[in-house]
Amino acid sequence: MNIVQLNTGLFPDAQTVIAALRQTTSTHRVDVVDIRRPDLQQSDWDGVIAAILAADLVVST
Repeated sequence: MNIVQLNTGLFPDAQTVIAALRQTTSTHRVDVVDIRRPDLQQSDWDGVIAAILAADLVVST
């Protein structure tokens, strides 16, 4: 399964979710995208959208 983890800074229990996702990396692919960065360019956002569209599951942290 292809999982995208979006680091948004909006989820209060993000560390628990991140720990759970780390346990799945042996059987699933987990891509981490930090969208909190203030210096994201248009090409970065294009990559975020491409990752979301290719994912089987998107998790916000």
